[in-house]
Amino acid sequence: MFDQLICHCNFLLNNFSEAKPIKDYLDNRISKESQDHFQFGYFPDACNLSALTSLISEDALKDLKLLYTKNVEDVLSQRVINLLFFENHPLIIPFKDHYGNIVALVGRSILSEEERRKKNIPKYKNTIFNKSNFLFGLYENKQSIIDDNIAYVVEGQFDVIKAYENKLNNVVALSNSNMSDYQLAILLRYTSNIFLLLDNDEAGEKGRKRIINKYSNYINIKNIYLSEQYKDIDEYFSQNTEPPTFVINYTV
Repeated sequence: MFDQLICHCNFLLNNFSEAKPIKDYLDNRISKESQDHFQFGYFPDACNLSALTSLISEDALKDLKLLYTKNVEDVLSQRVINLLFFENHPLIIPFKDHYGNIVALVGRSILSEEERRKKNIPKYKNTIFNKSNFLFGLYENKQSIIDDNIAYVVEGQFDVIKAYENKLNNVVALSNSNMSDYQLAILLRYTSNIFLLLDNDEAGEKGRKRIINKYSNYINIKNIYLSEQYKDIDEYFSQNTEPPTFVINYTV
């Protein structure tokens, strides 16, 4: 069902007039090739929901737990309103397992950090799944990982996407700063070497130490850093086109 929805949301992203601000935002950040490769889509808000329900039924959206109804009674009237899981996260991408099956959807807000903070809206929101059982980008990049016998391990989905469009094609994301036993086991199917490239912040540093202490006996880990002026590889490639220079740190 997710596969069908992604096709419809991709169609809306490229053809629905109300999706233009979302498409413009995406065009300013991501190449058309990357948009197609990672299957970006537009999920409309409640005001424009009919654009989506003209392509897929409300019952299907309810089955996917992306549409809810709520009874409201106030001074105006008693009525039923629609609530959408991705109401504030109109830019969506599929999250695939290493076989290419869609296991979840990831929604991204395009509001500024200040606007999100005022409205208490997270930058990302994903449908319910066990993130520790999957690596974002592994399906798309596993052949490059096999060919190079190394994987860059990052935190976020956009890190993978920005790296991909800048020809760094053997990158996977943990979706946080922790690595699970299951994620390591999946990765070991394709390589015995990783470059650990987590965010340049406190959480990323703590994650590096945990991962190195826990897994360095099972996989060859090089702990690498971008220049401290960049938080992550997404931020780096948003400002640069040349390949980054990494600093290797062997201490934990």
